[in-house]
Amino acid sequence: MNLLTWASRKRFPYEPLIKVEINKNHLIHNLHEFRKLAPKDSEGHALVAPVLKSNAYGHGMFEIAHILQHEANQHGSIPFCIVDSYFEAIALRAKGFTLPLLVIGYTRPETIRSSNLKDVSFTVTTIETLRVIAEQKVERWPSTEGKLGFRSPHFRFRPKIVRIHLKVDTGMHRQGILPTEIEEAINLIQHDSAGKRPLLLEGICSHLCDADNVDESFTEGQTHLWNKIVDRFKHEFETLKYIHLSATDGHRFTHDIAANVSRLGIGLYGLSENESLNHKLALLPVLEMKTIITGIKHIKEGDTVGYGNTFKAQSETTIATIPVGYYEGIDRRLSNIGTVLVGPHRTPCRIIGRVSMNIVIVDISHVQDINVGAEAIAISGKSTDENSIVNMAKKCGTISYEIAVHIPAQLKKVIV
Repeated sequence: MNLLTWASRKRFPYEPLIKVEINKNHLIHNLHEFRKLAPKDSEGHALVAPVLKSNAYGHGMFEIAHILQHEANQHGSIPFCIVDSYFEAIALRAKGFTLPLLVIGYTRPETIRSSNLKDVSFTVTTIETLRVIAEQKVERWPSTEGKLGFRSPHFRFRPKIVRIHLKVDTGMHRQGILPTEIEEAINLIQHDSAGKRPLLLEGICSHLCDADNVDESFTEGQTHLWNKIVDRFKHEFETLKYIHLSATDGHRFTHDIAANVSRLGIGLYGLSENESLNHKLALLPVLEMKTIITGIKHIKEGDTVGYGNTFKAQSETTIATIPVGYYEGIDRRLSNIGTVLVGPHRTPCRIIGRVSMNIVIVDISHVQDINVGAEAIAISGKSTDENSIVNMAKKCGTISYEIAVHIPAQLKKVIV
């Protein structure tokens, strides 16, 4: 905590009504679980690259980065972390995060060439971007060699190395150069390097689009194409450092894939919905959202609750208001079907009426000795609970990604 934050809290004492707990042990546990299935490098280390994009899938990019930084300092074996944008990379470096980063989303060519961030690599997703990068002039920095920082009265310039991971489209048809563009890409990179324009091909990558399907035929086709592409690049670039295809669901195909590192997004946070993976790995949800009951009242038979009068009491009912809604990540589709856990025994209580922007109302008629201020678990960190992220997603007819990333970044995060 910096001095300004401390002074502000002293002047304006305030405890948020909502806090999001991030379980450090669960996060590291999930990372170790996926290392069991991850590809290995030449020294036999299982390498997994954690994904921090989109506010670490709603879990708090800075909080997750802090945990991973500590893990890497203690045990190593994190080759790099992944963000979507250059903005995210800047934000992490500003917070003192030092692990290597890969920007996996589209970045403008001029940004790639001019970046001064240390240990940040960029994914090149189109042949057009690669052409522009290869044609751009390279900025050169003054060298500081010698006792006084100079070897002569004049500046001695050294080239700035630009590290890229080239993405190849193996069938998803979303990002990546086409297989027919590979030879041009190789020529552009080799010409760039030979011309003393230090464009370093640090890695190649692609993405599986159907890895969660029980029918593995499409993934088998992608894998077959990918392995041939890897052979081509390894023939031309012996120093290629990182080769990665699999994300979370693709880990079950590791033995069929030519790679030495995998990417880990949703699985890092314990939210995989892939049954074949879940049978192999014991994943634990990382996030739990806690709040309190802010109001209790008794309504009579026939009374309605919430916008649109979508709930009508069939008998006398005790209801409670809880200060979370669709702004805080409790999806509106959970209206009249969602659940909140209430009180010391974490009693499931049904959401009644429509989910509002910042409020849900729950039926607590069956819960004894509950008062205003009692704890309520809006999102459970136990995967079997009705209001775990995975089960909330199932009720909404969507995927856990969508539920998780809608948790606002400004909610108080606590690492436990």
